[in-house]
Amino acid sequence: MIFAALALRAAGLKVIAVAARLRLPDRAGECWSVPASTAGSWLSRFASRAGALRQMFLAVLPLADPLGRLVAAAGSVTGDVLAVLDAVTAGLRARFAGLDTVAAHEVAAHLTGGMLLAPALPPLAGNTTLAAVAAVCSS
Repeated sequence: MIFAALALRAAGLKVIAVAARLRLPDRAGECWSVPASTAGSWLSRFASRAGALRQMFLAVLPLADPLGRLVAAAGSVTGDVLAVLDAVTAGLRARFAGLDTVAAHEVAAHLTGGMLLAPALPPLAGNTTLAAVAAVCSS
């Protein structure tokens, strides 16, 4: 669902249009639309990380496809990341027989440790340095 939203955004759709096209079936067989706030949250979080993701995927590309292939700019940051991810996925499929059915979202999940859209960790409160702390013996 999230990658469908990213693909729609890369195609130039606005957040409300993206959300309107995403449908989730429930147990009764009815389809519910994804709230615009949810789709917007996915898209904004991805966009905030897109530069770092593009660099990470570009660094993995030569490992996935040693012969290398050029990745054309897609015209948007989201589109660029998805294009590089598709190239990495294609390289892995071609290079490793066991990965011939791997999907791009599976590759992204693996390469990011499942943290592709995870919220940023809040900063720790207080003094986090141990240099000034004296060791205390329990006995």
